[in-house]
Amino acid sequence: MTRLKKQQAELEAMRLRYLATEQKEAVHQDRQELDNIRNELNRLKQQEKLDPAPPVSGPAPPQCVNDSADEHLSRLLEERDTLLRTGVYTHEDRIIAELSRQIQEAMRDRGNL
Repeated sequence: MTRLKKQQAELEAMRLRYLATEQKEAVHQDRQELDNIRNELNRLKQQEKLDPAPPVSGPAPPQCVNDSADEHLSRLLEERDTLLRTGVYTHEDRIIAELSRQIQEAMRDRGNL
């Protein structure tokens, strides 16, 4: 009985190490993606300094607004799905619930809900 409990404890420790490793890899990928975005933003800023665009007057064209809303919605969906795929989060977790709320809000703003 003691040996069985010890084996169960070892198995649970291994499971936790595995989950921690998966989470660490997900964080590493997210950090890499953020670094890539930061580098792209810096590149665009440098490019803008070298070749400034003329000022835009008036509201953005509707197609640009729709594209931006679609990109935002896609990013939220991808972020939520990525977190769920790790197996660390469930639909009941606060971060997933918040992302779902933002997704619904974005869909409502687009007029799709």
